[in-house]
Order: sequence, then C-alpha cells, then structure tokens
Amino acid sequence: MSDALKKSFTTLRQLHKEFIYKGYTIEKTADHYHVEYDFEISDLSEFKAKWDFPLAPVGIRPAGCDPAKDLTTDPIFNRLVFNLGMVECISYYKITCPERFRVKCGLLTDEQLKWWRKLMYNGLGEFMYRNGIDVSEEDLVNITCNDCDKKKGATESVARFLHDERSYDGYLTPVGGGKDSVVSLELLKDKDIITYTVNGNDTTRAVIDVCDHKSADYTASRKLDKRMLDLNAKGYLNGHTPFSAIVAFSSVIAAYILGRKYITLSNESSANESTVRDSFVNHQYSKSYEFECDFGRYLSEITDSDIHYFSMLRPLTELQIAALFATFKDYHKMFRSCNAGSKQGIWCCNCPKCLFVYIILSPFLSEEALGDIFGEKLLDKESLDKDFRELTGIDENKPFECVGTRSEVTAAVKYYRKNGGRSLLTDRYSDHIDRVTGEDVRELLMQWCEEHNVPEELSDIVRNAMENVNDGIRR
Repeated sequence: MSDALKKSFTTLRQLHKEFIYKGYTIEKTADHYHVEYDFEISDLSEFKAKWDFPLAPVGIRPAGCDPAKDLTTDPIFNRLVFNLGMVECISYYKITCPERFRVKCGLLTDEQLKWWRKLMYNGLGEFMYRNGIDVSEEDLVNITCNDCDKKKGATESVARFLHDERSYDGYLTPVGGGKDSVVSLELLKDKDIITYTVNGNDTTRAVIDVCDHKSADYTASRKLDKRMLDLNAKGYLNGHTPFSAIVAFSSVIAAYILGRKYITLSNESSANESTVRDSFVNHQYSKSYEFECDFGRYLSEITDSDIHYFSMLRPLTELQIAALFATFKDYHKMFRSCNAGSKQGIWCCNCPKCLFVYIILSPFLSEEALGDIFGEKLLDKESLDKDFRELTGIDENKPFECVGTRSEVTAAVKYYRKNGGRSLLTDRYSDHIDRVTGEDVRELLMQWCEEHNVPEELSDIVRNAMENVNDGIRR
C-alpha cells in the first residue's frame, strides 16, 4: 500500500473526528416494518440506511406470538432494531474511520461497548490489511454511549436484559444460493423451515424453489445510502465489512417477527482459518466459530428470548459439505457460489471462488458433471494461476473469499491427480502438490469438529448424513 494511501487514513481521521449513530425510526405499514437509521460523519455527511421486514405470513406463528401485535413500541423488538443499526454503522464508519464513535440512541453496558469494538476490529481486519492500515484494537475506535453516560448504574441492568415471555418453534434458515445452504435445507427437510434472505436475487430464488419442504419464504430488504456509494467512488476508504454479522442481527429480527426458535446458519469449521497466514485477518471472521459464540453470548445478555443462532454445518469442513452437496443433484444446475456472477445467475469462471468450488467438488463429481455446472474446465485456465497458488498454500495468503482451508484444497487436488486427473495447473505445480504431506480426502471426510453449538438432535442428523456419504464412497 502506498504512503499516499496510508496518509489518507490519518488525514481522514483528523478531518472527520467523529462518527455518530444518531437514531432510528420504525414504521409499521400494511405489509412490513420499515426501519430507517440516521448516521453522521462529522464535517462530511449524514446517511440514511433503510431496512424493510415483512409482517409474518398468516398461519405460521406458534402459540404465544400474536401476529396482529404492533411491534413498533415493543421493547425487545426495538432493542434488536437498535443493535442491527450498530452493525450497519460499520459500513459507513469505514469511509473515514473516525477515532470517536458516539451512540446517541439505545443503551449499552461497558462490556457491550467492548464487544462492539472487538467486532469492528476483527470484522474490518481485511479492510485494514488491504488499505495498509496498521492500528491496534484499542486505538482504532473509542465507542461511547450518551444515554449510558447520563444514567450510569440506573440503566445498567436494563441495558443488559429484557424478559421475553413469547414462545417459539420451527426453523429460520438463511439461504445465500451456494452449496452450503443447500445442504442445510436438505438436512432439515423433515423440519418446519422458513427460508431467509437479505435482498434475494434470481439465484437464491431458484435454490429456494427447488426446496419443496419449506413452509414459507421470508426476504428482508436492505438499502444503502447512495451518498456512501458516491464517497466510495470519490476515493474515500472502502473495503470488506462483516456482512455475515449483518445477516446475524437481521435474522434475529426476522425470527422475532416470525416466532422461529432456531436460526440455522451454514458456516463450516473451515471458516475459522485466517486468510493472512499467522494473523487475525480472516475474510470469514463473522462466519467463524469465535463470532458465533460471541454473538450467542451477546444475545443472552440483552434478552432471554428462546431464539438460538448457530451453524448447522459447523462440525464439518468444506470438503465434507461438498461431498454431501454432490448427492443433491436437483440443485446442481442453479446453485451459485461466485460473488462476481451470482446476482446475474452465472459462474464468472475467472475468480478464486469459482476455482475453489470446482476443486472441492472434483473428488465427488466427474469432469463431465463439473463441465455441466461451470461450462469449462477451470483447472486448465492460465488466468487462474495465482488463485490456484493461493488456494493450495503455495503463496503465503489465501484469496480474500469464502474458501476452505489450504490443507483440504490440496487434499482435493492430490485426489484428483491420484485418480488420473490431468490439467494445466495441476501439472504445473505437481512437485509442490506431491511434496505436501497431510491427510488424504478419505481421512478428512471422517473428521468431526467438536467445537459447535448444534443441538444434539440436529448434530445426529448431520453425523448420520455424513456417515451415509462415507459409506457410499467406501463402496
């Protein structure tokens, strides 16, 4: 990163010393709750971020949840909306990264303020790394809360806890359109599922349409302020933010509206590996087990609501998920994991995510089947040379994408070569591939990560599904 860009971070912080979360409004219309957030960067601009949450469809609410109730004055609903605003702030804060972050609405304890500082630092790890920003967690930002400062002590217990007497049931399953959420949907096929998306597109709709055992679909709408996009275009600081944390907080609001008990994510144990080797920088931080546990504790501190957030697939690796996904052939034509092409419903076939999915599926699908999905043989593409090196650990860092671990990618490539596979990239780096030691694909498929928050009933479903796949591979 150039000195000029490094200087811009310091200069911007000096020019714009404070980010302010000024407030939010909730309006109930005939068919949804409209939420508008009010943010400001001092001496630069105000911003309006907007969300729409549909009302609950008729007939899906469990006992104890009144679908006719207006939640605009409900204290728990307001607390959840306020906290979604806190994570939404990060997208706007990063424009100039002010040293001070002032919250003028809502209540936060000292521990909760520390929680948000940790999320901002780790969630912006990639952003800081790629912008050449070298700053400690303590020095990045000082978050203060006006209401808490004014009413310290008297509001500490209120900020920490709200009692929820409503009852909950069923599953809310976020769907991104890739192979992971497909596996969760299919493993939950005997359960009462509502699918959840943020700004759904043709890919997510196509995947959801294949799933014929859901009870309803639910899509929240998120709209960014155009002024932020304009500032990004003018060269203000920009980069990756923890989108999965936004999914987390917004999914709890959806679960509260819908009366859903379990929010079943599709994040795997592979998401825990750092992107930049031997550092905290992880493109998938808000998909990691660490964040999942932190988020669960945070929710339990603000309400005793019987809503549980966890990843259904946390005991598994990307390789194991690929093995399961390969058996769900009805989804092979319409799933998309490519960030560059998913909104258009295509595989771009020229990015590290496309190459990763191609490689991780290669032990379980024939080259003909992979060709039917991607339209070409990605391991023969010269343009993907750098991505191949990063995915297999030849280069120091992994691609800044949601991809598996270096070891499982290399194991998949070794399996490909062992079974007679030949390609431009695997031939070019055959010496490195053959030199790497470690477990092979069959051994990796037998693993089970004990660090997870999956209820026993559901972990048994995952384990049994994986055992059935392994039995089939052994035969």
